[in-house]
Amino acid sequence: MKKILLLLALVMLLNACTDETNNTTEQSQEIAAKEIQMFTIPGAEIINQQFSFSVNDSDSAFQNKNEIINAVNEAIKCTLNPKDQSCLSSKLPKFILMEDESLQRPTEIQYKITKIKPISGGFLHIHTQSRCNNNWFGLCQGNIIYVLQNTNNLWQVSDIFALENAQ
Repeated sequence: MKKILLLLALVMLLNACTDETNNTTEQSQEIAAKEIQMFTIPGAEIINQQFSFSVNDSDSAFQNKNEIINAVNEAIKCTLNPKDQSCLSSKLPKFILMEDESLQRPTEIQYKITKIKPISGGFLHIHTQSRCNNNWFGLCQGNIIYVLQNTNNLWQVSDIFALENAQ
């Protein structure tokens, strides 16, 4: 009888823990969705748009009506020319502003947005297909993801990384 009661108590304890874990996971997912919904996320209107920039382009060439595109364009502008007045180190990842001749900084970059993926914590992953005329850490050639965060209602690039093509 004691064994049955002990077994029953163990089953009830495991069941209580499982329900709490499921509730916690569901609550976390709901919170993440609410965080993302607080900001205006563009839809299909910017998917597959193509952009092309050169180091000689004026500031107005990088401007767009969409603030997410503006954030990516700002990172690209500072990749091409980190000495530009608008390239404040507090707004972009530090490696974008590094100055070293061995970096092989590009002078031309083209990209197309292929996907926008909301991430928990109010972040967005902007997936792009990119091309450039130099290597620059491998972050301007192929499948490049710009990580954006919304700070004071302004989208800013907080990181950039590349995905290796699966073959």
